Amino acid sequence: MPIDFSDINSLKSAAKVHGFRQPNENETENEYRQALADFVKPIDQVESMEIRAGRGWDKWSEQQEVDCLMDAVGADTLLDICMNINKEK
Repeated sequence: MPIDFSDINSLKSAAKVHGFRQPNENETENEYRQALADFVKPIDQVESMEIRAGRGWDKWSEQQEVDCLMDAVGADTLLDICMNINKEK
């Protein structure tokens, strides 16, 4: 189920669920968002990207979808997959 992480309160809630720290005193929302996304990434790749993007996967742009795939499987592997699809046509 897609989840939007549109504000600091949604990030704090996700941090609590995942056992991550609350924001530091001088940390910006974006810095906190990136740190939380990095922490969640080994647990849930898609939720990590939702946190990073600020919106659920159902609202991602094509580029965000590609970024998530490249991050999950690696750019070289994704390129190989695409090349093999083109060879089969």
